[in-house]
Amino acid sequence: MSTEDKQTQQTSLDKAIDILSLLGQEDNKTIRELSDELNLAKSTIHRVLQILERRGLVKKNRYSEKYKLGYKILEFSSRMKNQEEIRELAIEYMKQLSTITGDTVQLATLTPEQRVIIIETVEGTNDLRVFARPGQTYPLTYGNFGKVFLSSLSLTEIKKQLKEHPLKAYGSGSILDEERFIAEVDVVRQNQLAISSDDPIDGALTIAVPIVNSYNEMIAAISIAGVKTHYKMSHIEELKEAIKNFADKIMSEI
Repeated sequence: MSTEDKQTQQTSLDKAIDILSLLGQEDNKTIRELSDELNLAKSTIHRVLQILERRGLVKKNRYSEKYKLGYKILEFSSRMKNQEEIRELAIEYMKQLSTITGDTVQLATLTPEQRVIIIETVEGTNDLRVFARPGQTYPLTYGNFGKVFLSSLSLTEIKKQLKEHPLKAYGSGSILDEERFIAEVDVVRQNQLAISSDDPIDGALTIAVPIVNSYNEMIAAISIAGVKTHYKMSHIEELKEAIKNFADKIMSEI
């Protein structure tokens, strides 16, 4: 993409954001009203609105020909609200779990595009501190968070994710064979827990479990990540029990 194309794309994005911001302040505006308030040509407003309407971000009243925010915006807003609520519910329990284990504790959910997104991190006191910063995203085929979220999907959906995001060797313990990976996801589904060493980082031990709501819908996942030591491996069952207990505490407040 040329510099000129990038600038044109950025300009179009700016215009789209301006339109959405204006409609967020006051719904039901015509193209003329948007044109006057944003000081943009009506043809430009119309072109951007067509794209936003196609994506569900704005909705046109066919009788008044006025525009308002679309349901997709409400979906994004709802997701953000849910993320913030679960983060607020989980943060104190995450701090307690990190204190007990000394490991980094993370909370993740899914984006509308079906990517894992980290929404909270509590750094541990052990050598392996930060695993990923809040806001960082990953494909569903990455790490234990991915396996936990994949465990709620059908086999067809799992294969679709594998086709879109082929398995990679992030660490020496990464699974590269699809059949073996799918079998691992099935084990996660049965145990409601994903555990791995040297994946996605060599020398690390990670454990993740799902967080479900009262409708048995998976809304998030919590994990601990730390250095793989002999002591830790010999007390693996205690670590599993600890993270499950704290996940249960979080779920009891949802």
